[in-house]
Amino acid sequence: MLGGCFSGSDTGKPTLPPPVVICVNAISQEVTDFDEFVGRTEPSATVEVQSRVSGFLETVDFQDGQLVAEGELLATIESDEYEAIHEQSLANIQLWKSKLKLAETSFGRFKDLLAKNSVSQAEYDESEAAVSEARSQIIAAEAAAARTDLDVKYTKILAPIAGRTDRAFVTPGNVVSGGVGAGTLLTRIVKDSPMFAYVDVDEQSVLSYKRRAREKGTGDAPGGALKSLQIPCMLRLQDEAEFTHSGYLDFAENRVDGATGTIRIRAVFENEDRFLTGGLFVRVRIPKGEPYTGVLIPEQCIATDQADKTAYVVNAKGQAELRVLELGARFGELRSVTSGITAGERVVFQGIQKVRPGLDVQAEMAPTETTSPIQDETATKTDVEAGEEKEPQS
Repeated sequence: MLGGCFSGSDTGKPTLPPPVVICVNAISQEVTDFDEFVGRTEPSATVEVQSRVSGFLETVDFQDGQLVAEGELLATIESDEYEAIHEQSLANIQLWKSKLKLAETSFGRFKDLLAKNSVSQAEYDESEAAVSEARSQIIAAEAAAARTDLDVKYTKILAPIAGRTDRAFVTPGNVVSGGVGAGTLLTRIVKDSPMFAYVDVDEQSVLSYKRRAREKGTGDAPGGALKSLQIPCMLRLQDEAEFTHSGYLDFAENRVDGATGTIRIRAVFENEDRFLTGGLFVRVRIPKGEPYTGVLIPEQCIATDQADKTAYVVNAKGQAELRVLELGARFGELRSVTSGITAGERVVFQGIQKVRPGLDVQAEMAPTETTSPIQDETATKTDVEAGEEKEPQS
């Protein structure tokens, strides 16, 4: 009864304060879009050093993994037998030169005697033939001496190219076999400066590179050689966050692979510090076009609503607006927006789950480093834009 004497206290729900959200400003910056492909490095030259003569390996004159100059001594094979054979070949030349001298003297006498009818024509012809035989034998002996001289030279194995050696596959004291294609493999030399990178590029990208180069006036070489287009590129290793190695496109195969619709191209990197080695799995960036001014927001601001990409913007009235975005390329932690947001607008960075369209919010700005200008003004295709990246073929 006492309770019934009191009337009318406020029974409505208490009003909640606007939710607090963290915002960032969309920034404008000049950037460049890039395509990104995967591939593998390959030395610009590789030579397998083999023995060209047989014998006992006497010395190995390089260290494993050593940088060698062209013509530098790598190993020696015992040369005593080959030197003796060469000396015999030289002696054979002198022998036939002596026989030639005797044959010419005899031929001179037979010539005088034939004029006096003191010898027969047959004897004269035999004398003349002896001179021709001696001359031919000298030529044959000189050729044999040249071959044996080569054998002596081949006992000293020299570096055919400048580059880095592999380990020594044979140690001194072992017998090595010689011959073309069958010689004992002693080591391997690779030329790693410059270094090549081979990647498989879709034909649409290659055509766009060529058309852009033609518009710039750099694609006038005969046949449209890729090297003449002067297309730059950059490379990143597996453990690197940035594309720090600069190079250029050098070569493209002369046909499209009908099974994959790709063209294998080659990029060249000077590799003066020789940090790159052959067989590395790498990513290569190639510019898609000229630099442009783009609007960038953090990737964290972007949400997915079925097929649409969306983000919330806080307007001048302090209300949240849902924007449907058209996205461009990715720049590290930032993403280019081609439609839906303009530079300078406040985009919700944290607290998106608290927001709905038209809701009043209390916006606080995130630290400036959240959207600091990117240092590497490059972008790559997203997984959806680029399609499935091709693994390098073995």
